[in-house]
Amino acid sequence: MAIDMRQKSTIGCAYFSTSDGVLYLSEDIPMANMDTAEQFLVHVEPTTLLISARAPEFSTESAQERLVNLHSESLSQTQAIFSAATDNDLFTGMGDNSDAMSPPESWIFRSLRCGGSVNLASLVSVGCAGAVLGDICRRRSAGFLPDGQTSGVLFRVHSLNMFSLSAYMFVGSDALLSLQVVQTELHPNGQVWGANPNNEHAKESLSVYGLFHYLTCTPQGRTQLRKLFLRPVLDIGLIEERQRSIAALLRPENADSLSRITSCLRKIKNIRLTLAQVRKGIEYPTSNQSFHKGVWSTIQNFTTQTLSLREVVSSLKGCANIEIISKLLDNLPSGVLVLVGDMINNTIDFEQSKSRHRSSVKSGIDLQLDELKRTYDGMDSFLTQVVKHMSRELPEWACQYIRSCIFLPQIGFLTVVESNAETGNGLYEGEGAVGGAWEKLFSVKGAVCYKNNYMQELDKEYGDMYCQIGDREVEIIHDLANRLLAHEVVLGSASDVCGEFDAILALAVGAEKFGWRAPKVVEASEIQIEGGRHPLQELVVPAFVPNDCHLASGPLNLQHGGNQLPQVLVLTGPNHSGKSVYLKQVAIIVYLAHIGSFVPASRATIGLTDKILTCISTEESISGAESAFAADLKQAALLTRCSTDKSLILVDEFGKGTNADDGSGLVAALLDHFLLSKTGSPRILVATHYHEVFEGGYLAQHEGLQLAHLDVRVNWDAPKTKDQITYLFNLAFGHSTSSFGGKCAALNGVPTPVVERAEAISSLLAQNEDLAAVCTRLSPTEERQLDEAETTARKFLQESFEGGGNLDTIETQVKVMDLRVLNT
Repeated sequence: MAIDMRQKSTIGCAYFSTSDGVLYLSEDIPMANMDTAEQFLVHVEPTTLLISARAPEFSTESAQERLVNLHSESLSQTQAIFSAATDNDLFTGMGDNSDAMSPPESWIFRSLRCGGSVNLASLVSVGCAGAVLGDICRRRSAGFLPDGQTSGVLFRVHSLNMFSLSAYMFVGSDALLSLQVVQTELHPNGQVWGANPNNEHAKESLSVYGLFHYLTCTPQGRTQLRKLFLRPVLDIGLIEERQRSIAALLRPENADSLSRITSCLRKIKNIRLTLAQVRKGIEYPTSNQSFHKGVWSTIQNFTTQTLSLREVVSSLKGCANIEIISKLLDNLPSGVLVLVGDMINNTIDFEQSKSRHRSSVKSGIDLQLDELKRTYDGMDSFLTQVVKHMSRELPEWACQYIRSCIFLPQIGFLTVVESNAETGNGLYEGEGAVGGAWEKLFSVKGAVCYKNNYMQELDKEYGDMYCQIGDREVEIIHDLANRLLAHEVVLGSASDVCGEFDAILALAVGAEKFGWRAPKVVEASEIQIEGGRHPLQELVVPAFVPNDCHLASGPLNLQHGGNQLPQVLVLTGPNHSGKSVYLKQVAIIVYLAHIGSFVPASRATIGLTDKILTCISTEESISGAESAFAADLKQAALLTRCSTDKSLILVDEFGKGTNADDGSGLVAALLDHFLLSKTGSPRILVATHYHEVFEGGYLAQHEGLQLAHLDVRVNWDAPKTKDQITYLFNLAFGHSTSSFGGKCAALNGVPTPVVERAEAISSLLAQNEDLAAVCTRLSPTEERQLDEAETTARKFLQESFEGGGNLDTIETQVKVMDLRVLNT
């Protein structure tokens, strides 16, 4: 992937996908910022990133030249094909039907055809495409990759496509991380990390995508599903079509068919890479693989399983008008699949290929090959006859030393003679035979192999049959490959549509497994969720309590239960009550609705959401060179700069990185900014412990603000701390000032003395006591004096003064008491 920014604000992007061989270019985006660049990274998830830094590879002129000279399927859709000579075949694609003897096509015609596929006016993106093509060129020159794959197979451009971010919801990487939409981690077995632990050997952690990742059946299905999760769309028609597809697949009468479909999909591989290997003449994707994983077995199995899949899918009930079903049936033409399967079955002898560890041709395909194979297979009896013939020609005394006659590929026929242990030569070397002495070639296990005139005559007559068989089979298999590649486009499309169908099927299976329901997506900027659940949290707790959410923004006057829907919902209340989970579950439901999936709710109406923005504490890193509070402020700045009335904003504990006064002021100012917005407030969910903002009534004038909390029950008479607070996790409206921080600390293992001291200080603060006086500690000298005074006072109280009130007597007793104190 290459990305570039010019004139300080215009961003362009281009990337190449090795999975389908497509070079993608974006439209240039003016007035962009680094958030747009981050969205490109989230959208593509590149393994390699190229940045301009004034590199010559990003030159627009050279990039246009490379694109215009690029031959691909997307540029060869017309019947008027002009030949175009290129300097090399680095980028020659399937659509290159030019005749080498034809005159070169003019640059103008080539640029016109290229301009029909990509927007050459997007100069920044065109420059990025040139940088990507240059990197592809360097990678192809490597020949073979470390894993045994051919670089020319992977880095080959088939077609060009344009893409735009305007059709997708904006979700930053911080939001994806906070919501756990996708989240990878290293494989627990460190021995399989390899040289690139961040890509090849990473595994999906607990995430929303991870719930469906293991429900896919094909490698291309997993790729399509991940793209689907990373690219929530804003097209209601596409969203509703995906929902109809899921609903149709989940019809009760299709239950048996789904299990058969899953069985077929599990046996379907990504055929695009296999076809590229056929074009390069590679029989095995990597070394040391068995024949059943080779290209011919893979393609033959692909045609068989796709035909079975087509048959099962066509029998589904209620799916006649489903787009993905129609697309699947259209892209799985039974005629072509049967033809390709028959070509392979009628040509390749799979049983013989397994034993020979190379592709072998069936008998009956070529008469010359069949004759060679019959001769070669009957070699044992033929060699026996050769030995008998030699015995008649040689002296009788020499026949006893002739062991046999053998045939070795690339060496030919040889006579095997017993070895003389003293000399190392044969006991007979052609003495007295026609043609003179024999030529010794080599010795092996007490025998010596010779070449004589008769062996040379056999070599001339029969030749090297083994090599002839191999050469002829190569010619036949090469012809089979050419006939097969005539259907490459159809087979590649069939593989792609199987991946798309597999991704939709995974969404359907997951919806049924987790009990999700279809939401209604509307244009209005509203969120109305009933019985919403967090898809990850409900899997790790014994019982999950669903909650509703009703929000609206913009010039709407929507109501629920007789009340106008709020624009901002602020959650207060105790720690551990589920505020953060509630915020995230609403955002995840909105996100899932925009990928066309069912959602974890009993009923939901979701308005189109152009952005999901979060201000939630993220992971800190020393490489970030900023404090946690600075990161929160950057997120808040993004909220104010990018949000619209169709956005959804989550704010969780914003302002806690500074002192309480500044933090509460920031929260109040941020909410006030959105509620006073002239362009319409976005839908906002806030969780905070700054109760003074609402107790003071600073935001009471805003009608779009509503306070709520997640309910708890307390019983201070309970003997155990864990029984004193019961979290009900039910959403209740109204302001709650209780945080129960001390109780939460005790529940999390904080020592009891620390908790008791914390609660005492908290109580003093609530009573506006002077903590400086209350919490002041004495010096050692003052503590000693205090102890002495306390001892004196206790002694004084223990004394019994007698004498009827005589002052002299009392004074005497006090002096005696003082002496006793001093002595002690």
